Amino acid sequence: MSAPGLNQQVLDSQEAREEGLAVPVLKPNAWGGRWLNVRLPELLRDAAAFVFLPIIVLVIAVDVVGRYFFNHPFQWSQEVATLALLLLFVAAIPFATAADGHVRTETLYEKYSPRQRSIADAVAALCGAVFMGVVAIWQIRELPGLYQRGEGAEFINISYWPISIFVAVCMMFGAIQLLVRMTERARDAIRNGAEA
Repeated sequence: MSAPGLNQQVLDSQEAREEGLAVPVLKPNAWGGRWLNVRLPELLRDAAAFVFLPIIVLVIAVDVVGRYFFNHPFQWSQEVATLALLLLFVAAIPFATAADGHVRTETLYEKYSPRQRSIADAVAALCGAVFMGVVAIWQIRELPGLYQRGEGAEFINISYWPISIFVAVCMMFGAIQLLVRMTERARDAIRNGAEA
């Protein structure tokens, strides 16, 4: 039997942070402030964890029961699960960005100097911001057409335009986060270059 709090100490260790097992640390005092770095990412994370993920679990469970126990699969279950998975994914991106949880090639990154790490982070943040910005702009551009045509899921009455708005908002928020991160890392690269 372990002592109370021992598990928390293990997860707070440097080794756990290096292995990606530690609890994500959000930085309320980073550029952009508390709303950009903590409040909105946590709100979207909670929506992903407590709304979209349970929808996926519930829909798949209902479909499995219908399919295997009653020999009656539900045609709408695949669409609902797919849309909920999309929403879960885009809602989690801002939290992963705020927690600096995106994947990078550590074998190369570990060998970089502090200045090279800052430059690599700035370039990666710029690329991510451009990608997210393009997705957000495309969603906004397609929104009037989705609404006018009444596009939606084939087997259940779910319109695509609210989903498009949510994806655009999450992507735009992630792009803003990454642009702020790029600015921070560029400043760090300049500072590290001046100190060298």
